[in-house]
Amino acid sequence: MRNIRQHVNPLGLYYQQPRAQPARAPERLSGAPVEVELGCADAKFSFDFARARPDCFVVGLEIREAWVERNQQRAAREELDNLHFGYVNMNVDLDRVFAPKSVDRFHILFPDPWFKARHQKRRVVELPLLETLTRQLKAGGEIHYASDIFELTMHAMAEFEDPSARALGLHNIVEPWSFARENPVPHTSRREDTTHERGQRVWRVRYRKSAEV
Repeated sequence: MRNIRQHVNPLGLYYQQPRAQPARAPERLSGAPVEVELGCADAKFSFDFARARPDCFVVGLEIREAWVERNQQRAAREELDNLHFGYVNMNVDLDRVFAPKSVDRFHILFPDPWFKARHQKRRVVELPLLETLTRQLKAGGEIHYASDIFELTMHAMAEFEDPSARALGLHNIVEPWSFARENPVPHTSRREDTTHERGQRVWRVRYRKSAEV
């Protein structure tokens, strides 16, 4: 882990070239639920999910290709044929990875905060990404977001609650501008485990795509 960069600049020229590849489930999982971890890093969440739910197709996507390679090798060693890893720059080529209306749930777990004002344009949850996610979600599908940073979660919630996002058919599963108490699945990322160990709060929001859209 120590020789993998903690951060990369998603706005760098190298990462602006679309080159993500489609995520294809094995034949035995044709029609199975699809759960996607965006920005998976070491993918503890995805590995735990895939082990517990061999009937689901679990996909971990990451911009740092060293993590993608390591995770692919580990999944092969553990013979997890329902677990796939791939490269993506979420705001550039996620549209190449999944067909429209094919994903049951996206998980955005503890994304980089990018505190400095000049870096905030690198934040993940923005309207163009929400447009892509909504296109790829099935009717009734969900976007699950979690962070240990209140201000970052409020930034994300503001994007979800914006009229442009609501026009896509996304709605808060609790009520507008409300946090969700429950994790939709019994699996956690390494960062979430550390947050709980420190006695800190996880700020969580969940938005669902209307069945009519």
